[in-house]
Amino acid sequence: MLSFLFLLTLSEYDLLQKAADTGFLYRNVAVETVEKCPAKATCVIAEGATYLFKRLDTTVVTLEKNADGFALTITPDKNFTNYRLFIREGLSVRRVEVTQKRVTVLDKGSVTALQLVGVGAQGPVALWQKDIRPAAAEPFAGDLLGSMNALRKKADLPPLTVDKTLAPFAAETLARVKKGDLSHYSGSTGSIRHSGVRAKELGENLFVATTLERAWHMMLNSPSHLYNILSPSFRRCFVGTLPAEGGLIPGIVIFAD
Repeated sequence: MLSFLFLLTLSEYDLLQKAADTGFLYRNVAVETVEKCPAKATCVIAEGATYLFKRLDTTVVTLEKNADGFALTITPDKNFTNYRLFIREGLSVRRVEVTQKRVTVLDKGSVTALQLVGVGAQGPVALWQKDIRPAAAEPFAGDLLGSMNALRKKADLPPLTVDKTLAPFAAETLARVKKGDLSHYSGSTGSIRHSGVRAKELGENLFVATTLERAWHMMLNSPSHLYNILSPSFRRCFVGTLPAEGGLIPGIVIFAD
């Protein structure tokens, strides 16, 4: 989640990637422009501006490489009820419910990314991500549905079909996303699970991007979003967007079994 405290000239994805290049791997941040970076703070300089990153949670993740793979030590934030670790390996993503502070991840040279998600009052929030090695680029097929189904075909998964009955449930969330709120839970209406959607399995990807192609690559590079796209449990979907405002397109993809 990125809190917009100013008009971004770069996308949040670009800024977070630049911060990751400096070793700052946390994702739940607010960003603001400053004249000078404070001591011991995390900043990125881009397009002549200095961007200051301020963390919105206190979760601490320590990553160690060992002979078998990786060990993560997680110091939790009391505002999250539980944590999930998403492990990407090629065209598959595993979700592990974190039940202890130290987690071991086996790696035989196939793990491309690790992402920690915390679940709190506003639903799941991506907190930390480490890209281990480059993943294969997956092209944009001109629209999100075609792109998702091309990738699912490559992964030997059945295609997603559009279910327009999901459209009303997307509309309310899109109104929040338009205002810059990318949380998956509303205090007044709950989450998509409280909306009346008929499904045993549900997923939801939210985005704000300059183009749909940009949104596609952002979802590809987030293991938790890619998990929904490649889940064999999902057979139906609905892609909803609103007209761009300020150069940004608000969007949602709902997944259902």
